[in-house]
Amino acid sequence: MTGRYRIKRPKSFMLRLGFVLFIAYATFLLVDMQVKIASANQDLADLTVRLERQRLANKELERQLDHGLDNAYIERIARDRLDFVAPNEEVFIDISGN
Repeated sequence: MTGRYRIKRPKSFMLRLGFVLFIAYATFLLVDMQVKIASANQDLADLTVRLERQRLANKELERQLDHGLDNAYIERIARDRLDFVAPNEEVFIDISGN
């Protein structure tokens, strides 16, 4: 008689559990994808700014090539980037660390 009164679990429980797990996984994937899209959009914005800065630098270099380099520009580059000084010029270096 034990066979007649056996308690059956509904098969729909496993189906519901599978459905809930699928929804949770799909939600995780969508959130992860949104985070990646936001990161990619930020990277695109950063690259767009860098591109515009490079275009401006290229225009300046083209202008200099077209008009030739003037002496003031050459002197400024020599002083700022190469640490050159003019003949008989005295240079003072602050070694106090302030």
